[in-house]
Amino acid sequence: MKRRMAEIMAVMMVSVFVLTGCSSDEEKKISHFEKGETYFQNGEYKSAELEFRNAIQIDPEFVDAYERLGETYLKLGDPRGAFREYTMVAKLDPENIDAALKLATFYMLGKKTDESREKVEAVLAKEPTNIEALFLMAGLYDLEKNLYEAASVFEKILELDSTQSRAYMGLARIYARQGKLDEAESQLMSAVHLDPAAIKPRLELARFYTGRKAFDEARAQIEKSIELNPGNADLYIILGNFFFQMKQPDEAERAYLKAIEISPDEIKPYMVAAGFYDASGNVDQTLGMYEKALTVKPDDINIMTTMAGFFLKRQQMDEAERYLTRVLEERPNFFPARMMKGEIAVFNKDFPEAIGIFDQLIKEEPRSSRAHYLKGVSHLGKEEMQVAKTSLVKSVELNPQLVKAKMLLADIALRERDFETAQKESAEILALNPKDYRARMMLGNALMAQGKNAEAEVAYKTLIAEKPENPAGYYRLGLLQRSLKDYDGAMESFNAALARNPMLMDVFTNLVLVYGAKGELDIALRACDDQLEKVGDSRVHQAVINNLKGGLFLAQKRTEAAEKAFSRAIADNPDFMPPYYALARIYLSGKKQQKAIDQYNAILAKNPDQAGPHMLLGTIYDMQKKYHMSEKHYRAALEINPQFAPAANNLAYLLSSREDQIDEALNFARIAKEKLPDDPSVMDTLGWIYYKKGLYGNAAQEFSDSLEKLPENATVNYHLGAALFQKGEKERAKSYLEKALALDTTFDGVDEAKRMLSEM
Repeated sequence: MKRRMAEIMAVMMVSVFVLTGCSSDEEKKISHFEKGETYFQNGEYKSAELEFRNAIQIDPEFVDAYERLGETYLKLGDPRGAFREYTMVAKLDPENIDAALKLATFYMLGKKTDESREKVEAVLAKEPTNIEALFLMAGLYDLEKNLYEAASVFEKILELDSTQSRAYMGLARIYARQGKLDEAESQLMSAVHLDPAAIKPRLELARFYTGRKAFDEARAQIEKSIELNPGNADLYIILGNFFFQMKQPDEAERAYLKAIEISPDEIKPYMVAAGFYDASGNVDQTLGMYEKALTVKPDDINIMTTMAGFFLKRQQMDEAERYLTRVLEERPNFFPARMMKGEIAVFNKDFPEAIGIFDQLIKEEPRSSRAHYLKGVSHLGKEEMQVAKTSLVKSVELNPQLVKAKMLLADIALRERDFETAQKESAEILALNPKDYRARMMLGNALMAQGKNAEAEVAYKTLIAEKPENPAGYYRLGLLQRSLKDYDGAMESFNAALARNPMLMDVFTNLVLVYGAKGELDIALRACDDQLEKVGDSRVHQAVINNLKGGLFLAQKRTEAAEKAFSRAIADNPDFMPPYYALARIYLSGKKQQKAIDQYNAILAKNPDQAGPHMLLGTIYDMQKKYHMSEKHYRAALEINPQFAPAANNLAYLLSSREDQIDEALNFARIAKEKLPDDPSVMDTLGWIYYKKGLYGNAAQEFSDSLEKLPENATVNYHLGAALFQKGEKERAKSYLEKALALDTTFDGVDEAKRMLSEM
């Protein structure tokens, strides 16, 4: 009996414990929920989020907590989080009308009209007169451009409730799109008369008048709304925006400052004023407004992110990083801040870091056009052209109006000599923005490359008409005229470009070439002397001009004068490569190579720490095919100056023929490319090393860029043809290989070029 009583007592104790535990969990759940409600009402949404989450952890089927958590995420600007929570509400409580309508709204905003319609129709099947569901249905019809049905739904809403101002405004928008402007105005007036002090209807009427360019009427409506709601700072912001749109900056500034005066403890007026000052180019006042906003809300991540963007735009990366660090400490997964971190990595040329960031962002948000675009930019930085194109194409697919991405695609197409694609991309940019100067330039270049000369001429003349002070249009027109042997026209265009900027050596070089084509060598020499005065003390420009003079002297068979001119060019700019080759050719052709070798060795004996003489000796030995000696002098030059680009370039090309030294060759080629990014010889060297490594796409890019500057160079034509052949683009390869053989039959690779052609 005693044993039986003990068992009964034990069971009772367990029951009491279980019941007490359940009661405790229920109390904790309600406590967390009520704390969350208090935080929510006080605008402390992060704390509210934590409390609602705690309640759900105790009771995973707590519908009210999911619903309030969804509202909390909306307040935090996290629509994905809100969507997730409302989905749980709908799953746990299929009869919950509010959750169904929230999900329908999310679907509609995401252009998923079928999913949205399914939710709305389910609500209307239960409640045919549900006003919110009817508004959503009207919005869906509007999205589908079914204006008649949308208008019918708005009319039904007004039949149910004639005080629904949103329905009047919806009808007004429908009528305006149908061109029924008087009817639209009448509907807006009806909305305004329902409640003259209501802000939204009157502002909608103001927008309607602005669209009709009835600016006085629009301003009157905004000011009337201010009169009826004098303490509303947002209305002063709207008035400021109106004045800004009307190009009345003083009135706009006064309105923004009045908004701050009315609501000094709100951040929005400060942020809007900052945007105004930023657009006006007033950096100090912009920063001042941001700092005042941050004083009001010191931990606001949106202010700090905006400030980071402000500094990022001005390339003040340390300041941008400082604010982003604070943001990410508070919100480690905050998407905009991580995007900016990626942008900073791109700016710092830390492309692997940038790609890692954008890959993660794309994984989280696959439809982020900007993330795909910046990933493409990062791959371009790594010279990974094909991967870059894939990312850029995706960014345009997601945002067809992303001009920067289309511009890069057009640029890549030009570099790949895919002129039809370049023409298509640049034409699409111009369709979006007919005044885009760079796009029209690329269009002209693509047309010229395809032999569509009349169309190219129109493009270049349009550039000149749009920006007569920009020399680029004259230069491109001059190149077209020169290619057509319209030498007088070309000279006029080149001179027009130089009148606007005498420091443009590409333009001056082409002008000298036109003089040469006309046989006017003395005039060309006088032009060089005049140009030397115009460029002043710029040794870089003097080097180019003295190199041109050397070429002109050679054409006149004045070898001694040419030698002096080339020597001056090297003295002016030791990094400038052409005069080294010119001098070496003079020595070789005049059988003076040994004398030159002795001369430069004597110079080095007196002063061994000179890279220039080593470079000249290396070039002479290169031309004599004494490669062990040329390598010795190139390496000696680089020991003296590790960044000496001419020696780095030539050594890279020399080493590229050795399979076991190809990586060393690539390192030297990259040194040369960094120092001389626009030198066609450097491009060709880097391209050839890529070719040797089997990176045929990258190689073709470099050869294309080189050929732009050296179109009549047999070696570069052969190299591009070989790269295209290896890529499988044999039709395109054929034209370059044939041109190479037509230009010269002695370049290195002649037999290989013939073999490739025979295989076609």
